[in-house]
Amino acid sequence: MTKYFYVLSFGLLGVCSRFFLNELALRFLDRPFPTVTFGINILGSFLIGLVYTLGIERTILSPEIRLGLMTGLLGGFTTFSAFSLEVFQLIEEARYLHAALYFGLSPVLGVAACIAGIYSTRLFLAGVS
Repeated sequence: MTKYFYVLSFGLLGVCSRFFLNELALRFLDRPFPTVTFGINILGSFLIGLVYTLGIERTILSPEIRLGLMTGLLGGFTTFSAFSLEVFQLIEEARYLHAALYFGLSPVLGVAACIAGIYSTRLFLAGVS
């Protein structure tokens, strides 16, 4: 039960942090490029690397805190950080083909799936109305 508490608590902080940064940026930035999401993804990737090193390699963080930070906080802040870490782990394990496939296919298929979801929903809703 403790694991769920950490993930839930830290996840709330991650989601709220992302929302706050997005709202703040909307007041000051022109949006020709998804600057906020881009920045959050890069920051989240840096932070998951930091937490990984402190929690897994150095065991400075307890497993519960590490889980809360990696899955909760950074999972709520950005899932891109988990993707970045998983690519690193595949490379470190010398699973280069898997790393290349995961790295190359995830964004391409993710965007394709997003487009498919948008258009299929639009088609469905057009038929309903």
